[in-house]
Formats: sequence, structure tokens, C-alpha cells
Amino acid sequence: MIFLLKNSSFSTIWLPIYTLNDSCYTRYFYRGLLLAELLLSILALIYSVISGYIILTTKAFHTNFNTLLAIIVLSWKFSIIGKIFLIPYSTGIFQIETGNLNSHWWTDDVTEMITVYGSLPRGILVGGVATWYYMILMSTCLFILSLERTFASIFIKNYENTRRLYLLFLIILFQQFMVLSIVYLLTYNLMKFINVLIFLIAMNFLPMLIFLGNRWFNLKIVNEFLERPEEAVRNYTLPVRFQAKENLRVFNLTVRVTVVGFIAILFALLCIITLTLEWVPSLDTFLIYCFENIVHLNPLVICPVLILSVSTWSKSLLSTRLPLLHKLTRIALQQPQLTKNAPTQQQETDTYFSQLQNVWEQKPIVS
Repeated sequence: MIFLLKNSSFSTIWLPIYTLNDSCYTRYFYRGLLLAELLLSILALIYSVISGYIILTTKAFHTNFNTLLAIIVLSWKFSIIGKIFLIPYSTGIFQIETGNLNSHWWTDDVTEMITVYGSLPRGILVGGVATWYYMILMSTCLFILSLERTFASIFIKNYENTRRLYLLFLIILFQQFMVLSIVYLLTYNLMKFINVLIFLIAMNFLPMLIFLGNRWFNLKIVNEFLERPEEAVRNYTLPVRFQAKENLRVFNLTVRVTVVGFIAILFALLCIITLTLEWVPSLDTFLIYCFENIVHLNPLVICPVLILSVSTWSKSLLSTRLPLLHKLTRIALQQPQLTKNAPTQQQETDTYFSQLQNVWEQKPIVS
């Protein structure tokens, strides 16, 4: 919603709140939905904390990638902070003195903005900024991860064996600068809606191009070891091969998460289109509820996809003993055993050294 402030140096404020003083929440049905949201939020909190802990403490990828991924997963706390502060205003528990209650999410028409006489309560500002922060951070997460993988490809010769904390620090600093800058521009309504759309599209399209480029580069290295081992040994070292395979595993993980995220975005767009075109006006509050929780409760889907996509994390998850996740993890771990056991990293190492030894033994001795 766009708030027009009559007595403030900033004339307009844009916050991600979609209803204000909604009387529908006096009904038992919508109160039940709020209770369901509370219970699912508690479950999402458990999922995100456990997932973040597993990612940080279980080495499946490079430390830099694990840290960035854990920051993204654990940032969900900003979403729940936003919910805690915004729900009282959207449901009408806390009232704001306004001139009108038009529910336009964004508008540049001053007459359609929500007029506020005085200043906005701190609660709604804190909730709005926290929600903006979470939404923008999630929108830029693929771009940030693609940058880290690009550095992994650039320094492929020794990236796996070197922590490079300065890279991690610079990436995090760049991420926070970008996110906070966009949050500031959005909160004070300094970005046009079309510019916001362009930014969001760029933050999802550009990373895909970067990941595809990294995949091509690393797949070329792996294939060279498979097809021309003698030439590969002369051009690359064993750590290069391992790093290339790790980059490909990250790409596969990213594809799974992207597919799940794309499905969620489709449902969110369907809600927005239905609201905008007013196909079912009587369900506006319900559709807004669905849209908000597609964004808010995404850890219920994203976290299991992340953890179950990496065998090391899946095995670590067994120790948590959460009934649902424990059952899903056991299923995921048992399925590969029905076909053929995949070689472990140690087996791959032994096999590769054996191949090297065979190559060296077959080389003619130059006198």
C-alpha cells in the first residue's frame, strides 16, 4: 500500500501490507486461517533453523557457499518479524486514522493513496521494512550465489583448499548494500513500479545465464578427464576436477530450488491477477492471505528441497528426529539403493589415482 503522509517530510511511504483494518478477520473462518498461519509459521521456523544449522555445520560444499546459503535460509526471521508487526494493522486490531481505505498495492495517483494524518505508527514501519528486507534478499539470493560460483570457477585451481574469507566478506557486504539500498528506495516510494519489475526480472534472469556459463565451463573440464585423461592430467590437477564436479552439483541443486520457486511464483501471480482483474471480489481477503503466505511460508518447501537434494545434508538431518522430515529423508536415502550405489568421494579419489598410475605406467620412457 502507498501511504500519503500529510504532516511529514516524506510525502509517500510504500509498505508491503495489502489490507488495512480488514473486517473479514472478525469471522471465525479467517480467524481459523490466522491460527493455521501461526502453527505453520512455527513449523517453518523449526525447518529454517535446523536447515541453517545443518548447512553451516555439515561440509557439503565450500565454506563460502555454505555460509551464503545459510544466511539466506536463516533470513526468514525477518519475515516473521514483519508478520508480527503487520498483522495487527491488517486485521484491524490496531487502527490507523486514514482518509480512505483503498487497497491498491501500488499507485501513482495521489487520490487513490491512503491518506494518513500525522505519522505512521512505528510498528507498521518496522514490520514493513523487515518484510521488504526479506523479500528483496530472497529476490537477490540466486544472483549472490551465482557470484560465489563464478569466483569458484575463476580460482578453480585451488578454490576448494583455500577459504578465501575476504571473498565471502566482500560478497556479503555487496549483498547487504544492494538489499538495503533497494529497501530504502521502496520504503520511501522512490522507485517506479516498472523499475521494480525490471530489477526483479534481472535478479532472476542474469543468475541463470551466469550459472549456465559456469556449468558449460566446468562440464568441459569434467568431460576432458573422462574422454582424454592423459591430456587432462597435463592441463589440470586433481583439485580442479573436484572443484568442477562441486560446481556442477551446485548447479543441479540450484535447478531444483529454482523449479520449486518458479511454481510458487506462478501461484502468487495467479492470486495477483485474480485480485487485479477482480474476478472474484468476495474472495479478495482470502487471495491476499494466500499470496502473503506463499511468500512467508516458503521454508516449508524450500528447506526440504535443499536438504534432501544433498546426501550429506540428508544424512545429517536424520539426527534431528523430526517425524515428517525424518520419514522423507529415509525415503530419499533408500531410493538410490534400489538401483545402483553411487560411488563415494573416497572411491572416486582412489579410482582417479588408479587411472593416473595406469597412464604413467603406459607412458614410454624417453632416453
